[in-house]
Amino acid sequence: MRTDSRRFDEVTGETRGDEGGGTPRASAKPDSRFRLGIAGYDLWPHAVNFCRALANVDFAHISAVWDEDPRHLARLVELTGAAAYTDLHAFCRSDVQGVIITARTSWRAHIARAMAAAGKHILSDKPMAMTTTECLEILHACRQAGVVLMGGYNFRFWNTWRLMKKVMETGELGEPLHLYCAYNTGMVRRSEWEDTYDSYWTDPAATPGGGWLTHGDHAIDLTRWLFGVEFIEVLANMRKLRYPQYAVEDYGVAHFVLSNGGTAVVHSDAISPSIRLEVVVICQNGGMSYTIKPEPRLKVWGAPSLGANTVEYAVPEHWLDALREMTRAFVQSVASGAPPPITGEDNMRVIEVVEAAYRSAREGRGIVINHVPAG
Repeated sequence: MRTDSRRFDEVTGETRGDEGGGTPRASAKPDSRFRLGIAGYDLWPHAVNFCRALANVDFAHISAVWDEDPRHLARLVELTGAAAYTDLHAFCRSDVQGVIITARTSWRAHIARAMAAAGKHILSDKPMAMTTTECLEILHACRQAGVVLMGGYNFRFWNTWRLMKKVMETGELGEPLHLYCAYNTGMVRRSEWEDTYDSYWTDPAATPGGGWLTHGDHAIDLTRWLFGVEFIEVLANMRKLRYPQYAVEDYGVAHFVLSNGGTAVVHSDAISPSIRLEVVVICQNGGMSYTIKPEPRLKVWGAPSLGANTVEYAVPEHWLDALREMTRAFVQSVASGAPPPITGEDNMRVIEVVEAAYRSAREGRGIVINHVPAG
C-alpha cells in the first residue's frame, strides 16, 4: 500500500486528506508524450483515478476530456487541465491519439465506433459493452479502422496477480483445478458530491448488471488469464438483499465449469460494510491464496523452487498503480504495433460469460456458454 501523506479508499481510490492528482504543472517545453483523452465521468471511481494515476507520467498526458454534463466535464478539467469538449464529434477531431472510455457502459459502443472512425486508439474500461453483439461491433470498427483496441481489466497489472501468473507459468503447481474469488464491497455513489445510489451503476438501461457484475467480471478475466481456459457452463444465483428498490441485483454467486475440466466460483456483492477480496487457487500439486485484509498477503504452497514448500508474501499494492501500468501497456502497444495484453476479444469473452450467468439466474438452471467467432 502507499505510504505517502495521502490516504486512499481501497475500493474507489478516493483521496482522504491532501487531494493530490490535480491540474498538472504547465511546462515551457514541447510535450512529445502520447496524447490521451478521457471519455466520460459517469463511472467516476475509474475516471477520476485514471486522471490521478496519469498525472505527470513520462509516457502520456491527458490533452482532452469529454462529457455531456457540464459539472462532470468541469471535474475532469479540474483533475487534468485538459481541453474540454461537450460535443463527441469535436472530441473525436481533437489532437488525442488514443482515448480511455469511462462513460456509462450503454454509451461505450457508440463512443468506440466514433473514435475508431476518427483513427483514435481505444482503451475501453470494463465492461467493454452491454452485450456480446455490441462487443462484435466495436471489434469490427477497430479492425476496419486499423486502431488498437485494449480492454480495461486492471487486475492483470496488480503486483499480486502478476506474481501468481509467474508461479503458474513455472508449472510446479500442476494442472489448475479450481479458482474461488470473493470480492465484496459497498454500493457506489452516483458521483463524488451526490450521496445517492440511484445512478448509472443501478440503472439496467446503462449497465449490463449490478452488484455481482461490478467486480465479478474481474474474476472471470483473472481466471481466463491465470488458467489459460474458457468458461463453458454456469449456474448462478442473483438476489436483491439490501436494495430491493433497484432493478439490478446487489448480491450474486456463480458456479462455473471450465474448459480444462476445472471449476470456478465467483461471489460478488455491493452490500458489505467494508472491502473483502479473497482469491484461492487450487492446483494438482499445490495452490495459492490471497487476502487484502488486514493487509495484502499472498501465500503459495507446492512450489519448492521459491525456497520452501509454503511461502508467504506481503505484496505492496494499490490499484491506481495498476491503472497507470495498464495505460502504459496500451501506449506501448500503439507504438510497437504489437497486440495489446488485453484484447477486445478478451473483453467479449467476459461479456459472453456475464450474459450466460444472468440468464442462468433468471431461468434457474445451468446454461452452456456459447463463444461466438471474433473475426
